[in-house]
Amino acid sequence: MRAKRAEESRLEPSMIADVARLVREIPVPRPFSMNALVDRLNRLRDKPIRLMRGDLSGTMPTGMLIRTETADYVVVIRDVERGHARHIHLHELGHILLEDADAAGPCLPRADPRCREVDELMAEEFAYQLAERIDAHALNRNRGRQNNAVAALSKTFAAATDLRDAHA
Repeated sequence: MRAKRAEESRLEPSMIADVARLVREIPVPRPFSMNALVDRLNRLRDKPIRLMRGDLSGTMPTGMLIRTETADYVVVIRDVERGHARHIHLHELGHILLEDADAAGPCLPRADPRCREVDELMAEEFAYQLAERIDAHALNRNRGRQNNAVAALSKTFAAATDLRDAHA
């Protein structure tokens, strides 16, 4: 996934920059797992985040955030494809962390549809930017593995050449 650039978004460039600053501060685990990310975030917050899979049906959304006094619950329906579920988790985490950082949109009350739209756009921007950061880490890790494999293969060929030269 690619993060939306400011000129492609309906968000103000300053809001996109606020999201980017928040995303840069997130302690992304390597290798990445959603549970490890949430564990790290929970160490930084007073209220825990809980990931749940649910059996929602009918006109329910594929994911939702339920905030209580004791925990924040991110619920994703069970039959959502893995990549989509990751995006939903990141989107809902965006709502939580943007609100924690007082960057959850420019106006109150939250019941105002314009405010809800901005909050949704910011959470979506957060999900795209964090996914891009996670994917970049994974790509760099895979490049390192490929470089190690190439180096090992080169050593094998060099050893085979040395053996051939020794027997020639």
